[in-house]
Amino acid sequence: MAQTKNAGAGVAEFATGTLHSKHNLKAVLVDTGADLQAQDDAFGEAVERALSIIQPLMYLTPTATAGQIHCIVDGNNFDAASVQIQLQAIGTQVSGSYDFSGATVTLGTNIVVS
Repeated sequence: MAQTKNAGAGVAEFATGTLHSKHNLKAVLVDTGADLQAQDDAFGEAVERALSIIQPLMYLTPTATAGQIHCIVDGNNFDAASVQIQLQAIGTQVSGSYDFSGATVTLGTNIVVS
C-alpha cells in the first residue's frame, strides 16, 4: 500500500536522517566487551548465550569489531536495560569463561546495509 502524507499529520514520519520502523522493529548494538571469534563454534559458548537472551530476528557478529553483535529485534517486548542486566549477570558462567560483566546494550539510531 502506498503511503500518503497529510499536511501537518505524520510529517515527522518521513524525516530524513532518522531511523524509522514500520513494524515495531528495533536496531540494537550489543557490546560484550571482548573478542567473540573464539566463542562461536561450540555448545554453550558466549555467542550462543548472548543470542538466547537477545532473541534477535536478524543479527551479525562482525569480525572487525570484536565483541559486538548487531541485531534487529522485535520491539514489542525488547527492553535494552533489562537485556544488559541479564547479559552482565552471566558473568563468566559460560564455556571458555567469557566475561559478560561489562556488556552494554544500546538502541541503534542508524543502520548500514552492504
